[in-house]
Amino acid sequence: MTEEISDRFYYTSRCLVGTLFLLSAILKFISIESFESYVFSFGFFSLKISSYLSRFLLLAETSLGILLITTVGKKWVDYLCYFLITLFSFFLFYLLYVGDDGNCHCMGETFSLTPLQSLLKNAWLLLLLLFGSKCKPFHIKRERLLIALVLIGSFVFAFIKLPVGLGQSKETKFNEQLYRKLQEEYHELKALDEEDKVVLCFFSVKCKHCKMAMRKLEVCLKKADIQPTVQWVVWGDDAGLQGFMEETRVNPQNHFFLTPEKMMPVTEYNVPLILLMQHGQVKAKMSNATFDETACAAFLNTQDAN
Repeated sequence: MTEEISDRFYYTSRCLVGTLFLLSAILKFISIESFESYVFSFGFFSLKISSYLSRFLLLAETSLGILLITTVGKKWVDYLCYFLITLFSFFLFYLLYVGDDGNCHCMGETFSLTPLQSLLKNAWLLLLLLFGSKCKPFHIKRERLLIALVLIGSFVFAFIKLPVGLGQSKETKFNEQLYRKLQEEYHELKALDEEDKVVLCFFSVKCKHCKMAMRKLEVCLKKADIQPTVQWVVWGDDAGLQGFMEETRVNPQNHFFLTPEKMMPVTEYNVPLILLMQHGQVKAKMSNATFDETACAAFLNTQDAN
């Protein structure tokens, strides 16, 4: 009887780890674009690699979560879980070392956890996994087939939202004629024609796609050899902009507010809109969906962008 109770306790501990793995994957999936932008923000990988890497992390968490609960491939699944938790913990220690106390995205954007909170969570996971590794595995026929099905299902789940570079790219819309009319009314925009390199951003403080695009742009600006003039045209107010900057950790050089009635016709009723301009000429236009890291870097890092 005691042995049966112990085994139930061990299996319950294992299920808790597996459930948390699955919950983590689901919450990351809900805000996958935000998660890939977070990976990209460290500047270690390109946007495309960050997009794929974020989805492979979802694949790993989903498949390991299911396999933990089913006890299939118990020994090597346990080793992989120990490795993954340890790897994440080293990353969290790195964040603490560099003084980053923001959301580490371990649970996506639904539950904001600091690196220290996530480290404590990982310590509990390791303890639970230590108990869970002692439970007896189920006797399941065709384990290899089940593992294959779990991996295939996890892959479909992780990649159902296509990474950057796959699928049909959307067209970035921009009404230049209305923009030129807007310049006559706002001297901040007219003055940009005199600048050599300008990054002009139209966005709403409440738009999640705007937040993602500005995070991507911020990474490119930090890597740039030449620092351009950056002008924000904002739909919102001071309080909304302050919240936007706190959440994205992006700070504008220059900004002014514009009503949606005046902004949206210029952007063809789509935000965000990022324009790369030189002496008043639009060299490239991007949205969050069409953000091109290579084109942005080429514009910023050349003396004469044609």
